[in-house]
Amino acid sequence: MTSTPDREPTLQDLANGLKQLISDQQSTNERLRALTKDLEISNSRMDKWEKRFFQLSRDNLIIARTVIIAAASVVILGSVLDKAEVLILGLARLLGKA
Repeated sequence: MTSTPDREPTLQDLANGLKQLISDQQSTNERLRALTKDLEISNSRMDKWEKRFFQLSRDNLIIARTVIIAAASVVILGSVLDKAEVLILGLARLLGKA
């Protein structure tokens, strides 16, 4: 809606400008609705990936804990089994069998 300085805009010019503004607003609203829908879809995908990531993290923690416990058991039992002969003789003496 451009007007020249020589003439005032007519009622028809104003009506055409208003129709154009309404049309622009409607198309903008449609694009906004489409963007909102895309954003909701994207958020649901992110939620799924977030759940997968946290489940993987929990699984990794469980595996790490299991490996640490197994390694500690090997170290402790290894040192105990090195002395097993002495321990068995001592236990036998305690029980009065030796």
